[in-house]
Amino acid sequence: MGTCGSSEAARGRGTAAESGDTAKVVHAGDGRAWEYAGGTSTAAGVEAKNPGYYLCSGEAMRVGEIPARVADAAELQSGQVYFLLPLASLRRPLSLPDLCQLAGMAATAFRRLPRHATTPPPPKPAKSLLLRAVLGGAGWRWV
Repeated sequence: MGTCGSSEAARGRGTAAESGDTAKVVHAGDGRAWEYAGGTSTAAGVEAKNPGYYLCSGEAMRVGEIPARVADAAELQSGQVYFLLPLASLRRPLSLPDLCQLAGMAATAFRRLPRHATTPPPPKPAKSLLLRAVLGGAGWRWV
């Protein structure tokens, strides 16, 4: 999984989350994702809220290897992606389809994360001619 997505952060683009100011955790069981400010949570803290799952670093995941568990006392690091995998994953190596599935799951989960205050949501389209005129909308068409 490695450094996918980190090139934008290295160039200093995007929101706080996109620029690597947070650690992201993806739950492999249901596809949810969370963000943590770097150094504010430990692996044990995340695992305690997710019984039956263990935390592994996306950087350490390799085809043909068993995903290593992050040490309980390890703090989540900014800019890193972590996965909560079922404890059964400690018994079998990852396959290429497994990694592809996790990458797709992470991409979907990250799109669902709420935007940060540094990135305002796009304006919603005006519902009427009057509203478009008041808001300074371009053109005078009905919507």
